[in-house]
Amino acid sequence: MTDTDRGQRSGPPQQPSPQELQAEIAAARANLTSTLEQLREETRPAALAQRGVNAVKDFFTDEYGGIRPDRVAMAAGVVVTLVVFRGWRRRRRRCHCH
Repeated sequence: MTDTDRGQRSGPPQQPSPQELQAEIAAARANLTSTLEQLREETRPAALAQRGVNAVKDFFTDEYGGIRPDRVAMAAGVVVTLVVFRGWRRRRRRCHCH
C-alpha cells in the first residue's frame, strides 16, 4: 500500500488557487452579512418587546395554555406588598410627630 492509498499525501500541501480563496472569502462575507441581518432583526425594539411579552406569558401559563394560579398569586402578593410598603413609607414621611 502506498502513502496515497492511505489518504496521506507525499510532498508539500497544495496551496489553494486565487479563485478558491476568492470564493472562500465571498462565502465568508455572505455568511457574515446574513448573521448581521439576523442579529439586527432580533434586536429591533419591537422584537425585544415581543420576546419580553412572550416570556411573561410563558411564566404565567402552563404547557397547555392554562393559567398557573400559583404564579399569579405570587405576582399579586408581590404587587400588594410593594403597594403597602410604599403607602407605609409615605405615611411615615408625613408624620412630623417625632
